Amino acid sequence: MKPIAIIGEGGHSKVIRDLIKLAGEYEIICILDDKYDEPVHMNGVTFAPVSYASQLIAEENPYFFIAIGDNAARKKIDEELLKAGAHFAALIHPSAVISPSAKVGAGTVVLANSVVNADAVIGRHAIINSSSVIEHDNRIGDYAHISPGAILAGNVQVGNGTHIGAGAAVIPGVKIGKWSIIGGGSVIIRDLPSNVTAVGAPAKIIKNQKQNEVKRMAEPSKIFLSPPHMSGEEQKYINEAFETNWIAPLGPNVDAFEKELAEYAGVRDAAAVSSGTAAIHLALRLLDVKQGDVVFCSALTFVASANPILYQGAEPVFIDSEPDSWNMSPDALGRAMIRAVNAGKRPKAVIIVNLYGQSAKMNELLAICNQYNVPVIEDAAESLGAEYQGKKSGTLGKFGVFSFNGNKIITTSGGGMLVSNDEEALQKARFLATQARDPAAHYQHSLAGNNYRMSNILAGVGRAQLKVLDERVRARQEVFKRYKEALGNIEGITFMPELPNTMHNRWLTTLTINTKILGLTPIDIINFLADKNIEARPVWKPLHLQPLFKGAEYFPHTSTRSVSGELFHSGICLPSGSNLSEEQQARVIEGVISVSQSQLKFTSRKG
Repeated sequence: MKPIAIIGEGGHSKVIRDLIKLAGEYEIICILDDKYDEPVHMNGVTFAPVSYASQLIAEENPYFFIAIGDNAARKKIDEELLKAGAHFAALIHPSAVISPSAKVGAGTVVLANSVVNADAVIGRHAIINSSSVIEHDNRIGDYAHISPGAILAGNVQVGNGTHIGAGAAVIPGVKIGKWSIIGGGSVIIRDLPSNVTAVGAPAKIIKNQKQNEVKRMAEPSKIFLSPPHMSGEEQKYINEAFETNWIAPLGPNVDAFEKELAEYAGVRDAAAVSSGTAAIHLALRLLDVKQGDVVFCSALTFVASANPILYQGAEPVFIDSEPDSWNMSPDALGRAMIRAVNAGKRPKAVIIVNLYGQSAKMNELLAICNQYNVPVIEDAAESLGAEYQGKKSGTLGKFGVFSFNGNKIITTSGGGMLVSNDEEALQKARFLATQARDPAAHYQHSLAGNNYRMSNILAGVGRAQLKVLDERVRARQEVFKRYKEALGNIEGITFMPELPNTMHNRWLTTLTINTKILGLTPIDIINFLADKNIEARPVWKPLHLQPLFKGAEYFPHTSTRSVSGELFHSGICLPSGSNLSEEQQARVIEGVISVSQSQLKFTSRKG
């Protein structure tokens, strides 16, 4: 039998100990309760204060179970023991009936004669008390308590820490917030917010929790996926713009930002524009892409990479990823190019995306494009600061594109940059980006232009950000390193690879989940982290699967393998900001470890 330590020696603990003895899966080796001042050994069991848990973890590393009825107390102890490296058992009474598709979190107990039906998900350290019914598709939060005889109909959601009283009934589809109390025998027919007490049939709110209780149970601050990180110098450039009255979409900051970024990237020229999307659109216009033309584009990317193809009335053809970089597959591109040329539809351009800060296999891709004399637009919106074989990302194609959106590695709030060694082309880009105004005293226009130039104020923000770009890259690489050290040995988790002789900027730390090994989907983990106030998100949905591009031609990596589809169904992006503190990252790591260990599937059992 597996060793287990029980925390708490009150009434609920008695029930838990009876269950453990009846089920026969675990052997109780220790009972921890602060009524004991020091360890005492009796009949093969150690009785000790809760602080003894750290010694237990170091010496025996048993399973733990928090047998305390108070929801907030379980939460506090769970958080403390997780930091110490504890792992928790989920306990199921032999007479309980659990659907094979239900998920029960670590530290949770399902007591006698309870029923947990199809696709219900119960969080960590919850109590599903005797003879309660958790119907299909319920979502029960961490530290919740469903009291004896309570019946929760289908699609009910119960927030973290909420207590549903004995014999209560909840009708289908109702959502109950966090840390609320529902009186025994109540009937819940409508949604209830967090931190309230509700009683009656139908239930009515009779009070809000006291302020100190709300504070005690408050959720930790939100951890964002990739928030802006200011350098402290931005205000200086903004003030200069105001003091000199350069508020328009031109001015000294724009000129300087273009020059400084071109020098950083090692290209001859750069044109500051309103977004990365605008930069791609201008590149397509400079390449004379028009109605009926074909443009190849990476499939695994944000929609902004391909929207400008539609702006020009052209036809997108999507090229799959390959597994080494997650970027455009040279094999798929080669097949697509041969077919297009043979059909008399040679593409006007190829948009190669450097996903999540990793350069594509540019040498192989460029060789194919050069063979057929097709220009490349390198979408480096996510890879500013990365390198490919000693060259800066975004500088290997005819045109390169950077983004300064609020979530990028450096930001101007919103903005982008088009870079190239073709200075004449970039001068035309500036002309098109300022409504294509002809050089005449009056306002004369021979071409349709765009309003795409960057504000002088925002360019000032960009100048300050550019000064710390290398620091931001190093910080995100350190974030990735800590994730990999903490999570890399978990079977079923694989991190995004890095090509040899390249430097990944690790804009976002991304990984894939083996659902068969972990019994989890990416959405399970994302939802679990969201409940902890942590933002994570799936890998991009491939563009050929988007409704917008329904019917678009798509070339997979091989005839039998779609890598972008695999990554979409298995990939997760974790919080990766350069200002992510080690304490915040520890919360993310604890969450991933916790859910990977706790979301266990149980086969149906009936007593």
